[in-house]
Amino acid sequence: MRPQPDEVALRLCRLAKTTLPFTLLPLSGGASDRWYSRLVGPLAERYGRESLILMGIAPALKAMFESFLRVRRFLAAHSIPVPRLYAEWLGEGLVLLEDFGDLTMTQAVREAPERKRVLYDGAVALLGRIHACADDPRDPCPAFDLHFDVEKYRYEFEFHVRTWVIGHYCDAAPTPAESATLERAFDWISRTLAAEPRIFTHRDYQTSNLMVRPEGTLGLLDFQDARQGLRQYDLASLLYDSYVDFEESERDRLADAYCRLVFGAEATDDFARLLRVAAIQRKLHDAGAFVYAAAHRGKAEYLAFVPDTLRLATDLMATIPECREAAEVLSALAGRGK
Repeated sequence: MRPQPDEVALRLCRLAKTTLPFTLLPLSGGASDRWYSRLVGPLAERYGRESLILMGIAPALKAMFESFLRVRRFLAAHSIPVPRLYAEWLGEGLVLLEDFGDLTMTQAVREAPERKRVLYDGAVALLGRIHACADDPRDPCPAFDLHFDVEKYRYEFEFHVRTWVIGHYCDAAPTPAESATLERAFDWISRTLAAEPRIFTHRDYQTSNLMVRPEGTLGLLDFQDARQGLRQYDLASLLYDSYVDFEESERDRLADAYCRLVFGAEATDDFARLLRVAAIQRKLHDAGAFVYAAAHRGKAEYLAFVPDTLRLATDLMATIPECREAAEVLSALAGRGK
């Protein structure tokens, strides 16, 4: 929950030990537990900037804040374009960051479709650099202690799909036979993805977390949940983004571009198949996350993305023999519910 502006201003004056004037302009925080304000005025100028971003988080979520700071430091050390840190007060849940502006890649693609190819080429190139990041034992990154393993995938299916998509959004109860069909598919997806080699993954690499900076380059946000996973996970998040329409030929071109960058050759059939499996898991996760954000965080606008996200997931499932029956069950449950 966002605190009152006057309360935040008083806290910031005390923490920054300043009487310099400033203005806080509230910003949207997406579906996360964090809140943001743009800070302008003499206090920002003290740090040599026209504006800064004040990010806040509830003190009870201190572990998330610590993860944000440590992952940010890790990525910055690898020259990944994350916001520069100007000040942080861990105990108070406040941090002052570089301001990348207001233009997300989502907005840029919608407003200027002619920029789509260049922006996506840049996003794929940046993803290749992110995936090449290796841990430094002198300053360990918490992302290397967290893994997309079978247990993690199974938890996400239970929480996002069974609880929030089927139980809450569809308001439906699977029969025992339907539940068994879903269980087989979810178990197969979990084991298939968890068996792949794991690298540093952003975990939410989509256009809403890529900022188009004033000079046209991309800046990376929302990286605190990074963990070890297969490389197709981040690529699926980007190429099967719920916020941007895509032709299949575009996805193929960008998957090939990523593979040429990383492996020196175009995507193999095995790589493309794993990309689709990762996209299934990611889209089902997204659908549940949208419903959860609406129910628990008052973000009802996210419900508009649920039907297309579910449709994309079931369409992809229909292309994978191990998932076809489960696709039919999910479609039937959606029709039986709301």
